[in-house]
Amino acid sequence: MICITGAAGNPNEGPFTAGMKRKFRRPNSRRGERVDAAKGNSRDIDGGPCKRALLARKAPVGDVPVPVAVKTELEMKEAAEAKRKADEAALLRSLNTIVISLDRRPDRMDGCRARCATMCPDLKLRQMSAVDGRATVIGQNLVTTSWDSTENVVYQRLRSERKGWDDLHTYHERVLELSPGERGCAASHIKAWRELVASGAHSPLLVLEDDASPMPDFAGILSRALAALPDDAGILYLGYSQASDWRREVSPELVESEYVWTTVGYMIWPATARLLLSKLPVDQPVDNWLALMCARGELKAYCIRPKIIRQADAWNCGSDIAHSDENYWGPDSDIMHSDTAPVSTRGALASSIPGAIIIDDGSSFWDLSPAQKERVN
Repeated sequence: MICITGAAGNPNEGPFTAGMKRKFRRPNSRRGERVDAAKGNSRDIDGGPCKRALLARKAPVGDVPVPVAVKTELEMKEAAEAKRKADEAALLRSLNTIVISLDRRPDRMDGCRARCATMCPDLKLRQMSAVDGRATVIGQNLVTTSWDSTENVVYQRLRSERKGWDDLHTYHERVLELSPGERGCAASHIKAWRELVASGAHSPLLVLEDDASPMPDFAGILSRALAALPDDAGILYLGYSQASDWRREVSPELVESEYVWTTVGYMIWPATARLLLSKLPVDQPVDNWLALMCARGELKAYCIRPKIIRQADAWNCGSDIAHSDENYWGPDSDIMHSDTAPVSTRGALASSIPGAIIIDDGSSFWDLSPAQKERVN
């Protein structure tokens, strides 16, 4: 019960002063004595709930303390919630965030902006022009033209066993040509790492591809994961496709990874960017290259769990990139294993490809090959 004192003799004063006029200890009174709030006389009195409420919190005005209303539990919860939301919004505004997107595809950037505005409106996005693998000469000192899938197949099989799939016979070690899109993708991420190092920044860079689709409570989960992130972190994946088991659980929102796929959304620190640039060329799809460095212990990678970014399109249908290794695994390793955002499907296109989740126009981030266009149209 909260009691408020009024001025002496005021007919509008509260029940405390108009009635029994409970007493409370003056700060400089002797032990065992009380001070009459209205008259200032010291004498012993019995305690009561109203007096105890006043003793709990009081703000002195002159020589006479007056009671201060105590916040209710609901008010304290509301204040804490407001502070949490303000802190999360400030975190997002502080992040240096780029979106890798082709200049000739403004619709892709517009789609990313719209999705982020819905789930994380405080995130300030800046487009970084992607390297167009079909139109740009990319030196082999940056990205090779072929790759050996042997080590990646090891982790494809581990994922298959972990998920209980029956497609182990479909994974084969091969030497494959990197597609122009894969080379452009790798060169674009290299460009992002170079820009981070050149900026002289000490804080991490948040890298998004333009099919990134943030999930609900993006800011809250990210905030808690960053609070638990170890100092040795080199990369923090916000979106990924898990291959092997986690190395360890750091917190309910954070795990250390061994090998994950996709570069749809990750945070990278300047020291890691310098390390990666020293390891060039990228000699396989860039997500495999990063994953293999983690598996070998060359850098520390952590993943937010649950993932707070998914891909808006299925991995190899209306995908961001023409994947060099998507056509030889067999049906069990195809579209249904994609990790896509839970969004609406488009009837005719979705039904024509089992398991596909399509929200776009069938186009891609890096552009589709004619063969892919034929499959999705």
